[in-house]
Amino acid sequence: MSALREFRRRAAAALGDAEQHTNLRSATAVTLAKRERLEREIEGYAGWRRRVAEIRREGWERREELLTRATERLESAGARVHRAKDAREARRLVLGIARDAGARRVVKGKSMLGEEIGLGEELVAGGLEVWETDLGEFIVQLAGEAPSHITAPALHKNREQIGRLFAAKLGVAYTDVPEELTAIARRFLREKFLAADLGVSGANFVVAETGTLILVENEGNIGLCTTLPRVHVALTGIEKMLPRLADVDPLLRLLPPNCTGQRAASYVSLLSGPAPPGDGPEELHVVFVDNGRSALAASAQREILACIRCGSCLNVCPIFRHVGGHAYGSVYPGPMGILLSPQLTRESNSLADVCSLCGACGEICPAEIPLPELILGARTERERSASVSSRLLWRGFGQVAGRTRLMRIAGAALRLALRLLPTFVAERLTRAWSDTRVLPAPPQRSFRGELRRRHPGRVT
Repeated sequence: MSALREFRRRAAAALGDAEQHTNLRSATAVTLAKRERLEREIEGYAGWRRRVAEIRREGWERREELLTRATERLESAGARVHRAKDAREARRLVLGIARDAGARRVVKGKSMLGEEIGLGEELVAGGLEVWETDLGEFIVQLAGEAPSHITAPALHKNREQIGRLFAAKLGVAYTDVPEELTAIARRFLREKFLAADLGVSGANFVVAETGTLILVENEGNIGLCTTLPRVHVALTGIEKMLPRLADVDPLLRLLPPNCTGQRAASYVSLLSGPAPPGDGPEELHVVFVDNGRSALAASAQREILACIRCGSCLNVCPIFRHVGGHAYGSVYPGPMGILLSPQLTRESNSLADVCSLCGACGEICPAEIPLPELILGARTERERSASVSSRLLWRGFGQVAGRTRLMRIAGAALRLALRLLPTFVAERLTRAWSDTRVLPAPPQRSFRGELRRRHPGRVT
């Protein structure tokens, strides 16, 4: 079954879930409102946005040079650096590190790259006990679900649902008080932190100049994952490079507002090597993962590599806000996922037709990525490899649409046909529309004709 057909099936189910729909609309609306307020309050926001775009573009364009420099700096500080060409190699590397360290228990900070490569499943299959420690990731792990959003994994659940989940899975008394739910998760996970042999994190950015990993968070769980276990493994994509330490400032000004609607994140960690003896992990392993990124850098969609994974394009997308991330069937949902998923995962092919091309994602992106244009380009590229019948169909439509007289004749013929055909026949012929919406009655006249009737003389 095609990815688009699968999306429609999952989207129909999501639209039928009134509770989930309310959760999605409410959560994204709150984050957008906070973000919009901060955009007005942050002095020189447009200038910072331009600077972020410049830094990220430089980072992925110079990635190999910067990777070499960062590797030298990290290794000179005592870290062990690895390169993985694909998801399989990355999983094997991390599992090998765990086995070499004799690890049995793993705690993970939220990492979309870890989700992308299926790391958690690989570690569990290898006999390790693995716990997600980000609160949202912990919730969806208990629920047996994938994250619904790249920065808010449990965005689709409300506190009553989470309360019932904790009662069923953790054996605690039901509560829907957020502070009490957080305390329950904290008590459970604190034991896991203290018993863990291996901590896994992502890295928001890597500074080539100093060989520094930048980790941004609000909950403090990443700090525990990267300091308590004997071994720390950091996963990062090869496009996350920053040339200079000074480049961190503009990114930290715009990442929290666009991610969670906060002026600043609660915690920012800068790691440049393993800790001194007795003060943290004995080993730091940094795994740079390609997994399609080099190929993406050579494609027409390469500008998506500037993405800072803030999730703002998901929050503003009318499609995502109605159906949620699970409808996309991929690790990366929403506008950015439409571009990334075909390149970085094998879970889906193009969902470019899902986009409404409203342009909201391009307007909100803090890295100034032209998302609507890139998605339109992905559609065009897909059509080049479409079947002969599909190409001929669209070519014929283009011939008609480009000729005024032919378009008027075609429109009149279609209106007449819809009036004459029985309703059930018309609905069967227009199933892409009528399966989820009521087929409207055909108009008596075209838009041009109606305009001429209402405003004689304005139309020649």
